Amino acid sequence: MLFFVQHQGKEYRVRVESRRGQYFVAFGDEPETCVDMNFYGHDVTFLDPHEVFSANIVGSKQDFTAWIPDGNLSLHVESEYRRIVNVLRGAQAANENILTAKMPGKIAKIHVKVGDIIETGAPVMVMEAMKMENEIRSVGAGRVIQVAVKEGQAVESGALLAEIEPVEES
Repeated sequence: MLFFVQHQGKEYRVRVESRRGQYFVAFGDEPETCVDMNFYGHDVTFLDPHEVFSANIVGSKQDFTAWIPDGNLSLHVESEYRRIVNVLRGAQAANENILTAKMPGKIAKIHVKVGDIIETGAPVMVMEAMKMENEIRSVGAGRVIQVAVKEGQAVESGALLAEIEPVEES
C-alpha cells in the first residue's frame, strides 16, 4: 500500500507491502527492501540491513508522533486510498478546505449554509452527474465560510462548490 507521509513541510512516498509473512518497504523511487518490522501496541521496531529504528508511536486518524531516543517526529500520514477518496469527494490535494466539482453536473441538494459547523465526513451537497447522485462530503471538521453554488445550478469540472475553514473536532 502506498502512503504519503508529510514531515516538516515535505512529502515522502512510502510503499509498504506484506508478502508471505515478510514486509517490503520502498521510500520514494528507491528499490524496495525486505525489512523486519515488529509491532507491540504503540511500540514499533523496524530493522533493515543498514539500521535499526525503534519508536513509540501515538496519534489519531492521520497525525502521529513517533517518540524516538533522539527526540520526536511529527508526521501526517495519508494512504493512497484516502487521497483518492478525498479527490473524488471534491478535495484538492493542495487545499482540502476547498471543495470543487470533479466532473460536470447539476447541484441537486445543498445540506449546509454559511456559518454551519460540520464534522469530518459530513454531507455538504449532492451533485447529479451522469444520471447518478454523488454525495460530496467534508474532508475535515470546520465552519462553512462559503457556498458558491445554488440548488439546480449546472457546474463545470473544477468549479468552486464550497469552502470550509478548519476547526478542531471535539
